[in-house]
Amino acid sequence: MNEESWDAEVHRVAALRAMRLLDTPREERFDRITRIAGDLLDAPIALVSLVDVDRQWFKSCVGLSEEQTPRGVSVCSWAIRGDDVFEVPDLLADERFTDFPIVTDHGARFYAGHPLRAPSGHRIGTLCVLDRRARRLSEAQRRQLRDLAAWAELECAVVQSTLAARDAEQAKQDFTALVSHELRTPLTSVHGSLELLASGRFGELPPRAGRLLTIAVDNTDRLVRLANDVLDLSRVQSGRLRLRPADVELGAVVQQAVHAVEGTAERGGVRLETECAGVGVRGDADRLVQVVTNLLANAVKVSPEGGVVRVRCESDGEHALVHVSDRGGGVPADQVERIFEPFVQLGPGGAGLGLTITRGIVDAHGGTVSVRSKPGAGSTFTVSLPLAGPRVDRPWW
Repeated sequence: MNEESWDAEVHRVAALRAMRLLDTPREERFDRITRIAGDLLDAPIALVSLVDVDRQWFKSCVGLSEEQTPRGVSVCSWAIRGDDVFEVPDLLADERFTDFPIVTDHGARFYAGHPLRAPSGHRIGTLCVLDRRARRLSEAQRRQLRDLAAWAELECAVVQSTLAARDAEQAKQDFTALVSHELRTPLTSVHGSLELLASGRFGELPPRAGRLLTIAVDNTDRLVRLANDVLDLSRVQSGRLRLRPADVELGAVVQQAVHAVEGTAERGGVRLETECAGVGVRGDADRLVQVVTNLLANAVKVSPEGGVVRVRCESDGEHALVHVSDRGGGVPADQVERIFEPFVQLGPGGAGLGLTITRGIVDAHGGTVSVRSKPGAGSTFTVSLPLAGPRVDRPWW
């Protein structure tokens, strides 16, 4: 093999390995093709054969018990040298293949194979059929073999695309979780130090320095919340959000959420009203506080000065319902579903993750979250939770 041919073979094998099909379990998507090939072409043996460095391995095999054979005695290694159907009417009469085990041990006399290409264009194997009698394919059968090979190539591409998408999603989730986790600890430390300075415990600061410090405290607080949100989002999307279920009184949940946002509400001149007594569910109290806090924070943010945000709890016998209502600008009808998608923002501030995380937590409890809104007249977000919620510490999806 000359240097140019060797380089081409190296690239070909690299393309094959990139498909990640070698030594994988049988799949119906490929077995279906070989079964049809055998039936259409009246052949007792049909293979999807992948030609590796020193072997040919069968992703799908009808009529043979072997999973692979040495490449040196592989007819498919000849078939991948061309672009069209490679046909040997009588293997026993062809000196290239007379002593191949497929002939001597299995009695094969006829071979027809079409090369399979990777998305990169490299020939990685064949779809082939074999018979125990010498024969030739008709032109119609050659056309059928080409079409079936194109189908097999498509299935190979789908497998590769699916694996690549899965890898990309996993890498994104791992990176997001790593960055969020690594950022959160130093940011929390910086935020705590700035708050201590701003408290005056180490002496009064000049007015200008005080204003700058207040800005720094607010911004680091926002970054800490963003890091927490991104970490929670990665847990929701990867199924790693776990619940610690217990019997929960929704009135206590709402009260904690109100305490979390009442400072922001006071600064904005927004009044908070609650009506949540005597309703209990099974759930993770901390996560439910996070849900109500997110909804309250959004409601306060969109409310005008002097506005009122109301929280009301009730039960319909099977579900507990938490309603959070505001009199803000409302949500346009064509944006109602989009607001639950990651990083979608309809107004200034925030990262657009709160409602995505809220829906993920509610979904994990077996519940739903919905919104009724009228532009210019406000919105009501409703969380519906099953009274008999999760009983064990596990995700619900």
